Order: sequence, then C-alpha cells, then structure tokens
Amino acid sequence: MPVLLQVNFTRSPAHAHAAKTESEKLEAARRTASQPGLSWKISVQEEGSETRGGIYLFEDLASAKAYAEGQVAPRLHERGATDISIRYFNVNEEASRLTRAPLDAPHAVAA
Repeated sequence: MPVLLQVNFTRSPAHAHAAKTESEKLEAARRTASQPGLSWKISVQEEGSETRGGIYLFEDLASAKAYAEGQVAPRLHERGATDISIRYFNVNEEASRLTRAPLDAPHAVAA
C-alpha cells in the first residue's frame, strides 16, 4: 500500500544563510531520487519564512520509515532545524485516482 511521508521543519538561522550552489541542490535531489521505494517527492517552502519540507510518496511504510528515520531526521537535527514534524499517511488509492493523484508516476531516473 502506498504511503505518503510528510516532513516539515524550520531551518536554523545558520543553515538559512548558508546557501547551496545549484550543483549541490541537484546532487541532493539525485540522492533523494535514488531512495529505495520512493515514487516521487514534492519540495515545499512557506512564503516569507524558513519553514520547509517535503511530501513523498513511497511504495510502503517500511521504505518511508527507513528514509525518514535513517536519513532525514538525523540530517535535520544535525543542521539545527526546529519544529520538525515527520508523519506517515496511508493513501486511499481509489479516491486519490479519482482526483488524478500521480500514484502511477514512473520512478525518478538519475540525471
């Protein structure tokens, strides 16, 4: 059963001022795209604040938890992020397909 992973956090002031280069951003996206069980990710940020996050679709709960607890949470803590929220949701596939959710999107290919 597909699982939606929702991650939200507030960047630390030190991390907010340490801008990544475009190359670093692309490398981070490639690492994320290669995660086992990941179908897709949408990166989000709140306008005018340091609140950031991601919405991920994983094939199953085990894959979502392995990524969130093994990589995302430790990295956010290391960077001094605050207000960290990591939540897992089962996907209602029938209703989601009726509203055109991209449940069958092909997996990302490393660029």
